[in-house]
This record gives sequence, structure tokens and C-alpha cells, in this order.
Amino acid sequence: MALWNAVSQVATVTQLAGVDAYGLISMIVEAARTVKRNREICQLLARRARMIGDLLQQLERTQLMQHMETRNPVEQLEATLRHAYALIASCRDGSYMYSCCMGVKRADQLREVQNEITFYLQLFPLVSFVDNTRSWEQLLSRACPLCSREATDDLHAVHHVEHEDRLGTEALMANGFENLGTHPPSKSKEEKTKGQVMNMRGLANLIGGAKGAELLHFSFSQILAATDNLSDGNLVGNGGFGCVYKGKLSNGVDIAVKRHDVSSFQGPHEFRTEIESIPNLRHRNIISLLGCCVQAEESILIYEYMPNKCLASIIADETKRELLNWSKRLRIIKGIADGLVYLHGHSQMCIVHRDIKASNILLDHEMNAKITDFGLALMLAPNTSAEVVVMGTYGYADPEYVATGVISEKADVYGFGIVLLEIISGKLFRSHKLEAKGYPGLPLPDYAHKYQAELLLHKLVDPLLHAEEHESSQIMECLKVALLCIHHLAKHRPTMSEVVTMLGRT
Repeated sequence: MALWNAVSQVATVTQLAGVDAYGLISMIVEAARTVKRNREICQLLARRARMIGDLLQQLERTQLMQHMETRNPVEQLEATLRHAYALIASCRDGSYMYSCCMGVKRADQLREVQNEITFYLQLFPLVSFVDNTRSWEQLLSRACPLCSREATDDLHAVHHVEHEDRLGTEALMANGFENLGTHPPSKSKEEKTKGQVMNMRGLANLIGGAKGAELLHFSFSQILAATDNLSDGNLVGNGGFGCVYKGKLSNGVDIAVKRHDVSSFQGPHEFRTEIESIPNLRHRNIISLLGCCVQAEESILIYEYMPNKCLASIIADETKRELLNWSKRLRIIKGIADGLVYLHGHSQMCIVHRDIKASNILLDHEMNAKITDFGLALMLAPNTSAEVVVMGTYGYADPEYVATGVISEKADVYGFGIVLLEIISGKLFRSHKLEAKGYPGLPLPDYAHKYQAELLLHKLVDPLLHAEEHESSQIMECLKVALLCIHHLAKHRPTMSEVVTMLGRT
């Protein structure tokens, strides 16, 4: 029987010799749905195969498949996909006796072919990266015809630096994370500065399309004048991108100036994402990006100023938090929810923020919430998911997304649920290692689930929140919404539209 199955597998591979990559990927996905053995690794293989298909479509759209250097690895890939299909089919169709004899060996073979497919997942972005560099070079030449060869070499350098960042982040994910995506492989200050300067020069020349044209372009001298020469007295914060200063324009408008620190790896990609996404977003609960400054080594983003800073700073300060009564907290909660509904349904596309946390919620003078920091944002088709490199912040990142790399709008729902718990409990996730009888050192979500099971949700409420009787019932309803949002499986979480409906009853 084993010999017959082995012969059958060889025949299957031979019969598939004329099937192209797209056909093989479809067959792999279909076969993985009905496997009887090695189900988990077969389904993982199918997900990887779908990602390969997406990459191949990108290569075709850029006409790279016409080049022999691209076509050769695709032909090798097709051989790997044929092998993968044969292995998955054997897991689906093999007899019980065969599975007993060959089960362990088949699992090893599946892992080997998975490693081969992973190689192509790394290879094809490299091919696309080379083509993107050519495109940037052509665009830069058109924008600046007198651009020197030295500048073109610098352009190649910046793309190399950015690609290293992405690969470094992938390697980091395999070892766990604290603030995801913020600890890349170390590079010299000279390397970082060189890549940063050239990328921002390129952006300065290329901004002016439909997205960039909506932004005001400030000179560095205007920034210095608005912030008293970027004085320490105007420093209001410091994050992964760089320092944030309060400023005032000549017309009296208060602004927040986010200046990139060349020692930070969060630079060109985040800068570009912000200027491409925020100007197109118009909502009372989304921060307004007023303009940017790209000059010499400087890359600066200018936002509307939020006098009450971020939600995390309010929660961490007992004096300020005590002034935050339930009506104000509820308004903040509903504001965040409304902003996310807008993002998830904006322009018939779904914008996934990917880093919803208390420090990314700013508060204006009336304590209205505004979502900020779109450096990690992704755009998806509605009600779909994608497999991407995991990035975000520990504690707020959806655990299912962290485990699988599959992202959807439900990742933002999870982050919202954690923020909702923080607002009600008056404790930030990072400081919330609770010591209680039977629950030593539990983080906030686990603590909440424990109390839910024991019908003791009222013990989660901030002691400084002196709620009236009718408000207590609203708080309990909001806690139940939060617990739905932080379910460990994305499919069991509500959408943000459903969250807004539930909050509307409070």
C-alpha cells in the first residue's frame, strides 16, 4: 500500500507539470480545506501560498514577469507548489495504514516545502524592491533633471536601509515583542542619516500629487519661529518618531510640531504613511495634519495642537483623572469608537490603524478624543483580512494577529477594548499588574475576565470615579462591551459599528 501511494504521488506531480502557479495555488487552498492529517501545517501552507499569489499579481502589474531574471525563480516556484500540492493531497487522500506509517515523515516533508515557500516570500519583495528603486530613480530624475549620480546612489541606499528595517522586524517577531516594530537591527548613525536625508529630499520633490497637495509646506525657519527655536520650554512629548513641540504660527494658531530624530528608525515609511493617509481623513475624532516641512536633514509633521495632551497622561495622573467624571469618560469612549467606525468604512475601504492605545488618543480643550499616529496604518478591502508583518504595541495588539500575522479591522477592536478598560479602571495596561486575592500579578485583560466569571465586574471600576446610581449601570454596560472587544478570537468580537450601537444604549 505504501509503495502504491508513493507511485501515485509521483504520478500526481507529473500530471501537474503543465499547471501554472495560480492554478496550483488554487488547488493547494482547496485541498487544504479537507485534509484529514497534518491539518494545521497544511492550512498554514495554504495561507503562505495565497500570499505568494498576491506577490505574483504585484509582479505582473509592474510587468516584471517579462524579465528573465524574474521568470526563472517563478518557474522554480511552480515546481515547489506542485510538490506542496502532492503532499497536501496525500494528507487528504491517504489510507489509515499509510498515515500511521508515513505520518511523521509526511509532516517533515511539509515543513521542508513550507521553508521553500517562505524563501520565495522573502525573494519576491526583493525583486519588487529593485523595481521600485528604478521607479523612484525615474521619478526623481523627472522632478529634478539636474540630480547628480551621487543623489541617485543615495536613493538606492535609502531603499536598502528601509528593506533591512522590514526584514529586521520580521526576525524580531519570532522572538516576541515589547513595542513591536521599534527595535530594528542596529545601524550606524551615518547610515541612518544618509538614508533619511535622501528619502526626504525625494519626498520633497514628489509631494504635490492628490495627497500631498492638500498639505501646507512650511520652511524650517517658520518652524523655528513658531517654536522659539525648538526650545526645551516648548517640548511637550517624545515618542518613537522624535520630539513633539508646541508652537504658534504668525496668525495665532497653536500647532504641534513632530520633529523626526535621525537616531530613530521610525522615519521615511511612517512619514510617508502619515502624509498619504491623514490629509484625506476628515472627522472630528481624527487628528488634523496641517502640513509638513522637508528641508535638508529635517523632516517635520505639523498637527493641530491638543492642549490636554494624550489620554494616557490623564489616566496616569490621579489629580487629573479625578476631574474626569463619568460623562467626560463616556464622551471620550464614544469619540474613539466614532473615529474607528469612520476609519473602517472610509471611502469604501477599511483603514486599520494597527496601534490603538491610550497614548495615541489626544484630547482637545473640551476633552474630545482624536485618534493620532497613523504610521502603521494599513488599507484593506471591507470585511477582508491580510497576512502581514506583525507590528504594534504589546498589550494593545490583538493576540490572534500576533500569533498568525493575519490582520483585519478586528485588531483595532481589540485595542479599543483595552483602552475602554483603562478608562473605566483608571489603570494603564503597563502599570496594571494587579495583586488581589487569588489573582497575583494578572494583567488587565485577564483580571477583567476573572472578575467577569465571578460576577464581580464592579471591582474593576476606578475608585476615583464617583458615579451616580444611573451612571453605574452605564459603566457596567461599557465593561461588558470591553470584554466582547478583547475576546481572544477575532471572529467573536463585534465590529466597531456594532460597538457604537451598543454604546448608544448607555
